[in-house]
Amino acid sequence: MPTVMCTRNLWRALGGRGQLGLREPGRSERGKLCVWSVRELFTRKMALAIGLEESTYLTVVFPLLELPDFLRSLAASVATALEATGVPRAVCEHEAWAIMEHTRFAKNDNRSLLGSLNDVAFHADVLLESERRVNLVALEHVQAQLNRMPHVGREPAFPDQATRLLFALQPLLRRAGV
Repeated sequence: MPTVMCTRNLWRALGGRGQLGLREPGRSERGKLCVWSVRELFTRKMALAIGLEESTYLTVVFPLLELPDFLRSLAASVATALEATGVPRAVCEHEAWAIMEHTRFAKNDNRSLLGSLNDVAFHADVLLESERRVNLVALEHVQAQLNRMPHVGREPAFPDQATRLLFALQPLLRRAGV
């Protein structure tokens, strides 16, 4: 099952009830993108959420909404990010469906991932400032730029490349000249 790790403040902002538990170990058979760290980003125009996937550092930027709309927004952004990296539409839809239907929330327990998420949020804020307006097109553009941003100490360093490897798309993309 996919897990969204977040802070208590974000959990409350989402309308979550009760305490956040600890993340349960293990991989999901319902999707390959299993663990997300998510934080809020407040811009002059709107409240946003930034998500970073633990295994690939795939980054998503989407409107911050209350549950259950939060999961729909996250799933749509994940599908958009995957499609931008060359993942087939059916796989994108499968990953989005897993998020909408099977996500659990947990306390953020990965400090390294949280530090990277804070860094990505800073870059997202800077990129959004250069956009003329904050709308879904701008968010998609910023999301694509963030997925081409290298992360120190990771191999591969770029989230879009790591995502292609996770979904075994690298040989296909090389033949296609991407």
